[in-house]
Amino acid sequence: MSIKLRKIPQDLPLKGKRVLIRIDGNVPIENGRAVDGPHGRIARAAVDIDWLSQHGARVVVLTHLGRPSGKRKAANSVVPIAKRLGSLLGTKIAISRALFGARAEQAVANLKDGQILILENLRFDPRETANDPVFAKALARLGDVYVNDAFAVSHRAHASLNAIAKELPSYAGPLLASEVNVLSQLEKNTKLPFILLMGGLKIDTKLPVIKHLSSHTDYVLLGGALATTFFVAQGIEVGRSIYDTEGVELVRSLPKHLLKKIILPEDVVVASSFRKDAKTKIVSADDIGSRDRIVDIGPKTRDQFIKKISHAKTIVWNGPFGYCEIGNFCAGTRAIAQAIADRTGVAATIVGGGDTGPVLERMKLSDKFTLLSTGGGALLDFLAGQKFPGLEPLKVYD
Repeated sequence: MSIKLRKIPQDLPLKGKRVLIRIDGNVPIENGRAVDGPHGRIARAAVDIDWLSQHGARVVVLTHLGRPSGKRKAANSVVPIAKRLGSLLGTKIAISRALFGARAEQAVANLKDGQILILENLRFDPRETANDPVFAKALARLGDVYVNDAFAVSHRAHASLNAIAKELPSYAGPLLASEVNVLSQLEKNTKLPFILLMGGLKIDTKLPVIKHLSSHTDYVLLGGALATTFFVAQGIEVGRSIYDTEGVELVRSLPKHLLKKIILPEDVVVASSFRKDAKTKIVSADDIGSRDRIVDIGPKTRDQFIKKISHAKTIVWNGPFGYCEIGNFCAGTRAIAQAIADRTGVAATIVGGGDTGPVLERMKLSDKFTLLSTGGGALLDFLAGQKFPGLEPLKVYD
C-alpha cells in the first residue's frame, strides 16, 4: 500500500498562525504521571510541537486519553500529558477545559507566538468518536492550519482525524509522514528473505496481517499466547496457559499454503503461576503438563528464530514472545529484540506494538530499528492493507 501524503510546505508562513496539531498522547497514567519513555509517543510528538513553536506558531494540541465514553472523567484528563510535554519542552503548557466555543476560542486568542495550549480530552465529547462534522467545524474554528501527527489513531474515523481535515488547510506532520513512508515501502520494495514475527494474544488482529503479507513472507515466527492458540488448534496440551479461545477455529480454517510458512516454538518455558518467584522449567512443546503455564519461548526456539532473523533482509515484529510483565519471563523477547536490532542496516527492521515498546526502552534499543512504530492496532491495520480515515484527506495522488 504505497501512500503519498501532503506535508507541511517549507515556505508555509507559521508565525502568528494558530496550528491545530493532533497527536496521540494516549499513554499509561500511573500515580498521576504519564508513563512515557525517551522514545515514547508524547516524547516523539514533542519534537514536532517544538518545531512549530520555534517557527512562531501558536500551537493548539489535540489528543485523547483512554476511553471515557463521551463523559468527563478526572482519570482521563490530559493534565499528565500537559505536564509531560511541559517537562520535555521546558515550558508550561496551558490547558483549555473547554473543547470548543467562546471559552476555548478565548484560550487560543490568549496565546502569543510560540506558545502552546492543549485542549482537554477530545473523547469527553461523544461527537469525537462519531466523526461528527459539526464538532469538527467547532474544533476547526480554533485554528488556521491543521496537522495530523498521530499515526497510532489515524485508522479511526474520528472528528479530530478525518472530518476536521476537510475544514482547514491540512498536512501530515513529520512523525506521521515518516512512519507512513517507511511502511509504504514495505510491500513496494520488499527485500527477501522476509521474516514476520508475531506475539501477543488476539488472533483476529494478527491473522489479517499474516494473510495480507503471506505472498511476501518466507517465514512467520509465532510466540506468546498467539503460538499457544495454534498449539490448542493442533490438539497440543497447553495446561493452564493463556490463549485466544475464540481464535482456535480461525486457526483451524487457515489454508495449508499459509500454515507451511508458520513456525511455532519447539520448546517453551513453563511456570506453576504468574508470580515473580514461580519456579520455571523448560519443556518440549509436546510435553506441557496439565498444570503448566507457558510464560516464554525456550532456548532451542530462541536459537532457531535468531538464526532465521540473522539471514533476513526484511523483518517485521509485533508483540512480545513471553509474559513480559515479569522480567524472568521476558528472556525470549529480549533475545529476539537484540537479534532484530543487530540486523538493522543490513535489513529493514520494523517493530511495533504497545507491549513491545517498554521492553525496548528498558534495553535501550528503541532507536536501533529502521522504524519503531507509534502504533499497535494502527500498525496491524496498515500491514493488513486497511484504509485509514485519518490519512484519506491528506493523500496526494500522482
